[in-house]
Amino acid sequence: MDDKQLIKMHEIWFRGPHHEGEQARQAEPFARWLPGVVSARRRGPRCLEVEYDLSVICLRAIRQALQSAGFHLDAALMEKVKCALVDYTEQTQRESLGLEGCNLPSQKYRPTGDPHLVRERLQHGEIPESPDDPWRHYL
Repeated sequence: MDDKQLIKMHEIWFRGPHHEGEQARQAEPFARWLPGVVSARRRGPRCLEVEYDLSVICLRAIRQALQSAGFHLDAALMEKVKCALVDYTEQTQRESLGLEGCNLPSQKYRPTGDPHLVRERLQHGEIPESPDDPWRHYL
């Protein structure tokens, strides 16, 4: 498979307004820290665009890492449907490449910038891996 097909770019939307300010600005350095994330750019106060290598990490793992760090992701129905579709296609693509499940980073995030901008809440082993079908959540 072509390397260009393994580099994915998606938007992650946050719920807002939030009492701690713009979540996208706070999540930007956190997302860059995740292994496999090529770049993360804020596209607005509630939108973060991430570019990542699918052979290393998937969108589902990025979203789970953000949630476990305390960020509040958009839970609108349309956003859930989009995420389920992306999860399904990425899971299928990873299986065709012979790659197993998409894991979260095993090392704790250490912010290097302003501690008020990025919260350190990612605990090792906090999110259980579940091999269930991503569409099952919406039935």
